[in-house]
Amino acid sequence: MKATILLNNNYREAKQVEEEEKARYLRGILELMGVPISEIWPSENLLNVEQRIKLRSILATYAVQVIDDLDGHMQIYVEGDKVAEWFKCTYKLKRDLREIDPRKRFYLEMEVNTWSLFEEEAEQEE
Repeated sequence: MKATILLNNNYREAKQVEEEEKARYLRGILELMGVPISEIWPSENLLNVEQRIKLRSILATYAVQVIDDLDGHMQIYVEGDKVAEWFKCTYKLKRDLREIDPRKRFYLEMEVNTWSLFEEEAEQEE
């Protein structure tokens, strides 16, 4: 699945949004798989260190492995089989000539690309 998110021309804000979207994707996949995460991950906020440790313990119980290479790419495996993937986001710097304020004229377009077994199943059902 591909999605585009429009952001202000601010690198820190863009990276924060990317981390939030990646966490939301991971949470969604884990919920679809039936992994009980609601107690340790009650909202869509990012997890703190203690919550991450608990999550790793739960994932190990269900033979789920999340590989997040610090470059923005994430893969989710269950018993050695890949079930989902978050590809590294791409950014495009865009310009809106209609904007009067020159500080707001430039913005970023973040393209998110994901794949999951659940998306394939939904497409096959249609």
